[in-house]
Amino acid sequence: MNVRIYQINLKRDTNNIAFMNYESLPKFQGSSEIDSSIYDKVFEGEVVCKSLEDVYQMFNLNHPQGYKARSLSVSDVVEVIAKDGTSQFHFCDSFGFQEVDFEPEKTQISDRFLSLADQEKISVLLVPVGKAPVVKEIPNIYEAMKGLVGGGLDEYMPFDDDAAIVCNRDGKQEKLPMNRAVYQPPKRKEMSYHDLKSLFREAENKGQHLTAHIVFTADTFKKPYSEFERTYEVSSDNKAFQSRMGGYSIYGASLDGVDPCLRMEGLMADEMGGKDGWKIEKCYLLDSAREVADIIHGDFFIARSNVADEKYSSLTDEQMLKYKRLFRKPERFLQTDHGMRIEPFTPDRSEKER
Repeated sequence: MNVRIYQINLKRDTNNIAFMNYESLPKFQGSSEIDSSIYDKVFEGEVVCKSLEDVYQMFNLNHPQGYKARSLSVSDVVEVIAKDGTSQFHFCDSFGFQEVDFEPEKTQISDRFLSLADQEKISVLLVPVGKAPVVKEIPNIYEAMKGLVGGGLDEYMPFDDDAAIVCNRDGKQEKLPMNRAVYQPPKRKEMSYHDLKSLFREAENKGQHLTAHIVFTADTFKKPYSEFERTYEVSSDNKAFQSRMGGYSIYGASLDGVDPCLRMEGLMADEMGGKDGWKIEKCYLLDSAREVADIIHGDFFIARSNVADEKYSSLTDEQMLKYKRLFRKPERFLQTDHGMRIEPFTPDRSEKER
């Protein structure tokens, strides 16, 4: 809900109606009309609430970070702003709210005013259940993060950088839908490209598929790229590594997602690219075993986590690409006689985020 909150300024309250219920107004000021000029605007912003009662609870029990005005009380006015820009005004009564006429242009700005729009925002990667990840910009406050995951926060840091999974701390207990599995980092074995090709061909002859990361040298490219951006994932399931094939091709995908399906044999110096082709710096064979570290229940997001000051910040561009790729496909979880089977799938077009 997009709301604004107005409270009576006690210095301008000549009729002493602050904290009085709606029925008492005629007795103290001669009418039930709201005198907007004695009110100060103390708050505006998007809050994770579905009703006026939720707003009342938030501004009494769980104030937004940075809120310094009084707790929401009788005689306060809550403005609810619809998506079309129209507003309704609600007087906080002894029980519930009364819809009233109100003139916000006559109010003043409190010296304790808080606008969530002015607060720091961070870019995080939201990973919804059954859908592809999507980038979200949110205020760097607890309430906004809580709204993304639908409850209190729990942090989980299974990665080798400072990125954190932030999820609903009660997701498992509340039996929220299983979303994604988090796997132990794959073991990597460094080797030459010559040895990698031999292993690839040996695996394919046995009907097996292996996966490796090939890192190209920094001077291969005209622009400066990080090692992550210079790394391509290649499978042995390519014609170049399979015997009795009618062609010769190597397709790979850059880890940063820029080249999701690049034909590489004509570019690589170790293949057909010649002396001016892409030079290989190192190769890593990846362990095919994927050990599940945990299963996240419900929607979650990924942000940078600063352990020192216990704050979240925006993911770097490289991290955003890395985790978009890592969690790009939703997963189904099927209980079998042999344990949990996890199957990635491509969501239907109607299920994809716009």
